[in-house]
Amino acid sequence: MDGFTDYLKICRRSRRTKIDQRILSGATLKNPKNAVLFLDFDGTLAPIQEKPDQVYLPENHLLSLKTLSSLIPVFVLSGRSIPDLQKRLPVTDLAGVSGDHGASRIYRGEVFLEPNAEIARAQLTPLATMLKELPEQWPGVFIERKQFSLSVHYRQLAIEKQEAFISFMEKIFHQATTKILEMRHGKCVLEFRHPEINKESALKWFFKRVSEERNSGNASGSSLFPIMVGDDITDWNAIKTAINLGGVGIWVGDHPPESHIPAAAHLSSPEQVWNFLNHSLKPPLQRDISL
Repeated sequence: MDGFTDYLKICRRSRRTKIDQRILSGATLKNPKNAVLFLDFDGTLAPIQEKPDQVYLPENHLLSLKTLSSLIPVFVLSGRSIPDLQKRLPVTDLAGVSGDHGASRIYRGEVFLEPNAEIARAQLTPLATMLKELPEQWPGVFIERKQFSLSVHYRQLAIEKQEAFISFMEKIFHQATTKILEMRHGKCVLEFRHPEINKESALKWFFKRVSEERNSGNASGSSLFPIMVGDDITDWNAIKTAINLGGVGIWVGDHPPESHIPAAAHLSSPEQVWNFLNHSLKPPLQRDISL
């Protein structure tokens, strides 16, 4: 996926596609008890809303996450901060979560910070100062400052103004004195974060620890495989990482950014994600437990 036009298309699309049968009957899922499940939150577990604070999971989905977490390790990798995730997810029931795109992590109840997290945090105040006039200059834009990253949401900005807004943001960020952070595109959002903090690194970090536990110190993890489910360009490298580790990568939404990667499977919506989790992944796990 290249260029601003592609990001505008993501904002506007609503077309649904058929479920990709490879993830329902693939050989990888014949032994699902060896799965390590990684899930994005917004756009994957829950539909994207006009404002981030409007997103919550219904009680039946929270219960499903708890049930899955009792069967296999389940992680949520999100751009939201961990305090924010704790208001929306059963974090204590999960194997772990990562917030701010991997800057902060909870694993088995213990908190860890990525080495560059504090460097990123120190840059947020000057960045927020630089951007504080945006909502007044561009009605419909709002700024979300998190612990170790900052997001500028423009979903509510008039569509005909979005391209000009992106050009404006690229120009002022290029001129900014804040050179440590980078600006990345998402679905109607610009993410400002440290370039070495990302979801694929968090996935590998969690997967290594689960593998070491399973293999009594042997980190090869040959019997385990990751499943990564995500919907945004910030998830794509984590999806490819899961595939490279011998697992399954699942793209949610319209066509994946790189259609030439044949191992990436496809679901059209959060609704289909829950169908996959509840009807394709959970039942064989529960059968294994009952045997």
